[in-house]
Amino acid sequence: MEPTQVPAWLDEHGIDWIKTEGISLDGPIIGKHIGRRKFVSALPLGNAITELVFGYDLGGTPYLAWWDDWRLAALGDIHQRPDLSTLVVAPDRPRTANVICDTVSTDGTPLPVCPRSTLRRVVDRVAEHGFTSKAAFEIEGMVFNDSIADARTRGYRGLSPMGHPAPLGYLQLNSREQLVFVDEVLTRLDGLGIPVEGWHDEAAPGQFEFNLDPADPITAADRVIRVKQVLREVAADQGRIVTFMAKVNDEYGNGLHVHHSIARDGEPVFHIPDGGEFSETARHWIGGIVASMHAAVSVLCPTINSYRRMVGFAAAPTLASWAEDNKSAALRVLPRSAKGARIEHRVAGGDANPYLAFSAIIAAGLDGVERQLVPAPPLEGSAYDADGQRMPTTLAEAVDLLDRSAFARAAFGDRVVDHYVNSGRHEV
Repeated sequence: MEPTQVPAWLDEHGIDWIKTEGISLDGPIIGKHIGRRKFVSALPLGNAITELVFGYDLGGTPYLAWWDDWRLAALGDIHQRPDLSTLVVAPDRPRTANVICDTVSTDGTPLPVCPRSTLRRVVDRVAEHGFTSKAAFEIEGMVFNDSIADARTRGYRGLSPMGHPAPLGYLQLNSREQLVFVDEVLTRLDGLGIPVEGWHDEAAPGQFEFNLDPADPITAADRVIRVKQVLREVAADQGRIVTFMAKVNDEYGNGLHVHHSIARDGEPVFHIPDGGEFSETARHWIGGIVASMHAAVSVLCPTINSYRRMVGFAAAPTLASWAEDNKSAALRVLPRSAKGARIEHRVAGGDANPYLAFSAIIAAGLDGVERQLVPAPPLEGSAYDADGQRMPTTLAEAVDLLDRSAFARAAFGDRVVDHYVNSGRHEV
């Protein structure tokens, strides 16, 4: 849609208010509710917000002891430039539309640390090598029968999980108890045009998983952000609380499993025909992801809490490894179906930013192709019992690895890496 077409679209759908949906460094949606007159007059640059949104943590503490060259000499404005292809009627509020935005400077230049723009740059690099890519995410979260206000007063302790309190997965009894919550979520996602392959009860008390349809990388990450927002909003509307933090309690944690496929000249790169072997391109791609995994962990696991999930025999990888259809490995490769050939990257926690997570994964794969990296032999048996290079066990260790990573600096540039390194060290 062109900016000149927006007024007619707003008239057609009876829209008076537009909710802008920008993406913060930590992942949650940030933005404003803009009246249609202001929204239209601000196009194409979009409404202004303070650049401090990239300079404080989730607790609201500013960290201004460092200052990148893209930041202004004083706290000033940046803009949320609407991607009009994402403009959609809000399913939960009359006379309102939602639109996803890129974060840009006052002259329209994308900010180096805008997660959505970062992913777009990496996807463009992949396309320059003749590849097309698709992504699909598995979203894990936990829902509790406690209001956010009550949970806060109790320090988030002693919460009551929705469903059976035992750590058992795939229970239809639990799914039945969660229907009052999930049915409203699915209704709103349908209104947003977000297809869901399926959902089910997961292994921890109150835990669920949503499986989203494959899509181009930007659309796939956009859907994760909107699905999480809808889950939060429905929980709030029903007096419940939902969380995606990586490790809530002593049971299984929340992950964000990232599936991706690549094709070249219409042929799926990860597919192994009957009696065949992995192509050289597939091997190099896998080799790149494994080689760069430690440098990427601080992006995939961005908080102190993230590393409490990564313990043995708890469904989270602890070893930089790959194998065919082995869920204990960090990379689960599924090559046998031409239509479904893909890699499942199992490292990211539920607290990961999907744009940054997918950027790190495909940039690493492309690095492997460019440098013709060859992976070690595939894992046999359980990764929890195997020898090999262990994952970082703290955010401090992971951030130091990112800081020293030649791959990351070549893939994203010094300004982006320095920003995330400083952010991670502030978090520590």
